This record gives sequence, C-alpha cells and structure tokens, in this order.
Amino acid sequence: MADGESPDLLDMTGDGKPELFVHSSGKSMQGGQLGFAEIDWTTPLAPARFHPITPRSPENDKKYFRYTHGSGAGDVNGDGRTDILTKEGWFEQPEAAAPGTLWPFHPAAFAPPGGRGGAQMHVRDVNGDGRNDVITSLDAHGYGLAWFEQQSDGSFIERVILDPQPGEKPAGVSFSQLHAVAMADIDGDGLDDIVTGKRRWAHGIKGDIEPNAPPVLYWFRLERDGRGGATFVPHLVDDDSGVGTQVTVADLNADGRPDIIVANKRGVFAFTQQ
Repeated sequence: MADGESPDLLDMTGDGKPELFVHSSGKSMQGGQLGFAEIDWTTPLAPARFHPITPRSPENDKKYFRYTHGSGAGDVNGDGRTDILTKEGWFEQPEAAAPGTLWPFHPAAFAPPGGRGGAQMHVRDVNGDGRNDVITSLDAHGYGLAWFEQQSDGSFIERVILDPQPGEKPAGVSFSQLHAVAMADIDGDGLDDIVTGKRRWAHGIKGDIEPNAPPVLYWFRLERDGRGGATFVPHLVDDDSGVGTQVTVADLNADGRPDIIVANKRGVFAFTQQ
C-alpha cells in the first residue's frame, strides 16, 4: 500500500522515466519503509515494484505511515544520482544499487527537533556556489520556511525565509500551514522560485493554528547577491485560496508563462500568469 501525504512522480533511477515516490504501508509491509515504486512503462497499469531504502523496524513503522509528511528527493551531493530527504537528514543513493539495497543515511536537521516536518522538500543550488541546498517548510501545520545552505564539508546552515515563530516577519509576511511547497522559475530569470501558501482547515475548523486566517498563496522570488548570499522575496498571488497537500506549477494556456493550480478544502483554483 502506498502511503505519505505528498507523493510525487520523480525520476529516481536516472532512466528518464518517473517513479512513484511514496512510503510503504506498515500494515502491508510489516513495518513502514521509505522508498519508491518503479513502474513498468510497457505495462503501466500493472502493479509497480516497491524499492525500499530503509529497513523494516518498529521505529520506521512510526516514521513512515499514511499521514507522514516532510520528504523529498534530489541530488544532494552532486554525484548525478537522486537521493531521498526527510526532516532528519538524507539517504544517499549508492552507485548501481541492487533492488532492496539500503541507502546510507546522513543526519541533518531540516526541521526543528521533535517537529512534525514540513511538506515537499526540494534540492537546488540556491546561492550559485556549486553545492546543492535544501528548501523546505519547517512544519506543515505550524510556521516556518527555510533553505539550508550546504557547506564544503557536507553540513548545512539554516537560512530562514519565514520564521518558525508566529508573528516574526523576516521577509515581511507570516502565515501558517505551509503544507505544500513547489519550485519553478516563475519570472523567467533562470532561477527556480518557491510557491507555497496556507492550507486552510488542514485538520478542520479548530484543528490547527489560526484556522480561519486568510488562506494566502505566495511565490517567493529567488534573488542572488553575487557574493554567495541569496534571499527569497515574497509576492502575494491570492488571499482566498491557499494550498493543499500539493501545489502544482504548469503552463496551462501555453503562453510560455508558468501558472499555479491548487486544490484544497477551500476549492479548486487556477491562476494564470499575466
């Protein structure tokens, strides 16, 4: 059984074809595992083959289950292979890994200690220094958005975009429930920007922080300073839609400009860029 709140289709094997990035179900696998499901594209409706990268254990059964969020994939160490990330660190894809091979784990705090984790995690070279960084929300049901700058020794330094504390506004805005994060070049400058927003009523009318605050949708423009620094500048798209467990960026009307598509408890929305 496929689990996880934000599955995705990503090329995990480097063959140019997408795999289903999911968690396995503890009920069906006798212990939850992180991994991906490989689809046979000659018979795409046949059952996919799940490739676990973590062992079966009671601990992992609690980590990787139906409502787990805060994971992603990308080439963290620049070796050309897609790695897998969680809020506790990243799993390195081995060279020519046989099916069933467990991936080495590198601890890194991509969320506050003991936190629930954010939404989709992305890997990009944010500041143009040649090393790939990690971009993620910090708590899908709380506050916080950050990018983690990779250092020459492979460690990471957190760079806050939206503060994890309510009311603090380093970027001039503050909102909660960042339950979906996408990256795309919104303004056509060749740099990927962040698209995210507030998921209204994620756990119902009284289930989360500020459930009735405006369900905002933002894009954050990446600006590099040419000296190894970078900032993400917020731009409001809408204040009555927000995000769901996913937010999608695509060119809906084939005009060459990326648009934003959202589905959540507020409704279904499409925003075409002018």
